[in-house]
Amino acid sequence: METDSLLDPQEAKRGTAASALTSVFSFRGAGVVRVAVQEGGDVVLPCSRGNKENVDKTVFDWKKDGLEVFFYEAGKHYNNGREGQSEQFKGRVSHFQDELKHGNASIRVQKTKMADSGNYTCTFPKKQTSHITLFVDPDPERSVLTS
Repeated sequence: METDSLLDPQEAKRGTAASALTSVFSFRGAGVVRVAVQEGGDVVLPCSRGNKENVDKTVFDWKKDGLEVFFYEAGKHYNNGREGQSEQFKGRVSHFQDELKHGNASIRVQKTKMADSGNYTCTFPKKQTSHITLFVDPDPERSVLTS
């Protein structure tokens, strides 16, 4: 199974990368992307196919510690009628529809809460799984990642 979780630099220029959001830090180590954000802020959790393959007609599934965060199947997802999303994430998670053609399955979590901290996976079944750890920091003065 292949692991790839970093966003393309062009995505940062278009404003879809985590770096475009306030008080967000991310780095990669040991196959896991770590992202930090201030509580109440918005954050982008990165996930993309390494080969930039169009994922508009495929399936990808975001989970946090076993909870359903965002599920996409050929255009159907939690924000347009699909059922099954964890209550914790309802109304706060979206994807970047225009970026799917570039293999970008990243999601945005809005109005982050302490309970959002944890381990996330973005899975393209039988193809790739990316691992992301989110740290939500309640202290706006601190908001710094530690390993």
